[in-house]
Amino acid sequence: MTKHEYQDYRVEYGLEVVKMWRRAFQRAMGLEEQNRQEQLLDQLEFFARLDPATISVAVDVATTDILGMMVQNGKSLDHLYVHVDHQGHGLGSGFINLAKERSPTGVELYTFQKNTGAQAFYCAHGFVEVERGFADKADNPWASSSNELADIRYRWTPS
Repeated sequence: MTKHEYQDYRVEYGLEVVKMWRRAFQRAMGLEEQNRQEQLLDQLEFFARLDPATISVAVDVATTDILGMMVQNGKSLDHLYVHVDHQGHGLGSGFINLAKERSPTGVELYTFQKNTGAQAFYCAHGFVEVERGFADKADNPWASSSNELADIRYRWTPS
């Protein structure tokens, strides 16, 4: 396994984080994997609007490659993605532990119903389903139907 460390986000990581995020998302959702320039620019703009203090990255110590990222705002875990070549090696679990440390009274998140891998991952880390609904189409231009926007809200609370 690659030696890594969790760090605060730095602006120079932007493009690499967005490329990793897009590929992991596309793979998880069964979408065509691509990085068209206009889509990358749109996602970079979205990412630039996030508070950098809410973003953590996993960085390969030897190469400084981005291996994963998490966006957490208080109790809300808004994004957690691990590079497709590094999934299943504990990076996501490390992010979950970090999220729980930062919000010891509880963590909430959403995942798409189509993303069964994420559902199994979160359940294995003590999250329980609290609600089903639909994500906003405006925030998810990749979706071609409302069925693709079906999501699940999960919550972790300490025992």
